[in-house]
Amino acid sequence: MPVAAGRSRLTRSIKYLAIVLAAAFSYVLLDFAFDLRPPGVHSYYRFNVSDLSLDQARILRQDNLSVLVIRRSDRTITALRQNLAGLQDPESQRSHQPQFAANLLRSSHPEYFVSYAIGTDFGCGLELGESSVKEICGRARYDFAGRALQGDNKFLNLAVPDYTFTNNFNTLTIRP
Repeated sequence: MPVAAGRSRLTRSIKYLAIVLAAAFSYVLLDFAFDLRPPGVHSYYRFNVSDLSLDQARILRQDNLSVLVIRRSDRTITALRQNLAGLQDPESQRSHQPQFAANLLRSSHPEYFVSYAIGTDFGCGLELGESSVKEICGRARYDFAGRALQGDNKFLNLAVPDYTFTNNFNTLTIRP
C-alpha cells in the first residue's frame, strides 16, 4: 500500500473518531444539563408508613421503586448500637447513604430505617426475616440497620436514599 493512501486512510479514521468523540461529549453534556427521566421515574415518591408495627420490616412499592422500611423498638436500637461484631462495614465507610444517615443506625431518626429494597451481592430483591434481611438470589444478609453481616463474600451495606418523614411519621417521602 502506498504511503499517501495510508496517510489518507489514517486522516479519515481520525476525523471519524473525532466526530464520534464530539457526539459522545455532546450527549453527556446534554444529559447532565437536562433531567431526561423516563416517564416511570418521578421526582419524589410518597409512602404511607403509619401502620408499621415495632420491629417489623416491610417492602413498599410504587411504580418502579421498591424500598425497605423498618420501624425499630428501643430494644432493637440498643442492640444495633452495641452489637458491632460480625459486621463487614460497621462504620458504613464504603456504603452509600446521605450525610444525615452516616451514623451507626444509618438513619435520620433512630426508630426508622429506610433503604432501597435491592441487595448488594447480585442486586436482587430482599427477603424479610425476624431480625435480619436477606438477598433472595445471593448470600448477602443485613441487620435492621442495613449493615452487611459477615459471610463468604464481601458485600456493601444497603443503599440509603434521600428521604424525609412528615412530623407525625405517617408519610415517607423519597427523592431518588
